[in-house]
Amino acid sequence: MKRILLTAITAMTLANAAQAVPGGKLMVLQKGGWTCEIPGDANTLATEKPELAFQTIADSSYVGPDSSTGTYLRLADRVTLTSGVFSGRRFVMDGEEIMREVTQDDVPSGIRCVHAGPIRIATPG
Repeated sequence: MKRILLTAITAMTLANAAQAVPGGKLMVLQKGGWTCEIPGDANTLATEKPELAFQTIADSSYVGPDSSTGTYLRLADRVTLTSGVFSGRRFVMDGEEIMREVTQDDVPSGIRCVHAGPIRIATPG
């Protein structure tokens, strides 16, 4: 009886621990192309950086511009490319369609990546 009770308590403890992810909720990026650029302003157009673009695919993976694959980890609004050609790149999400790249010290790098998926236009009604 004690063994069954101990097993049940251990299982409940592990289940609760699995829900508490350090760094935030485990999430995924929207699948599709991500175009990276240096943002423009009122006087200049954005400068596209195709060598930094990638495509997100299933299983928290991405395909780089050289067609190699890698993986990423998204915890809440933080994204880290964990393997592949862009291993080590870090981003902060700005909504679900834009990521802003940051350095290891969380300083903005000046690069943003925009999801190039279908445009969702709100319709009145």
